[in-house]
Amino acid sequence: MTTAADAGGLLPARPLAAQAHALRAAAAFIERTGLAGLSVTAGDDGAIIISVPRHAGPPAARTTAVTFLAATIGAHGPARTVYRSWAWVSATGTIAGHDARITTTIEPGEQTA
Repeated sequence: MTTAADAGGLLPARPLAAQAHALRAAAAFIERTGLAGLSVTAGDDGAIIISVPRHAGPPAARTTAVTFLAATIGAHGPARTVYRSWAWVSATGTIAGHDARITTTIEPGEQTA
């Protein structure tokens, strides 16, 4: 069983195939954006997580990267979630029909974004 995807072909129903399809879609997406150093994972359900890591720059730069990436997948502006001294900036959308989350973490002691 497959479902139609928006320009990414058909989404496979089998877990391994869905994960592989998601990783290929994420790789193509990252190549189009031109941003290096991102961390990408895909679950067996085909959901994609793209993380902007700490070494990518200060919190403001990482937040800008999340905002840029969110705009390229048609997501609304990122939301900031704070728990104690940790913060997450993230946005959700789709990449080639796969649910996608783009995120960065702001660790304790870093300047605020």
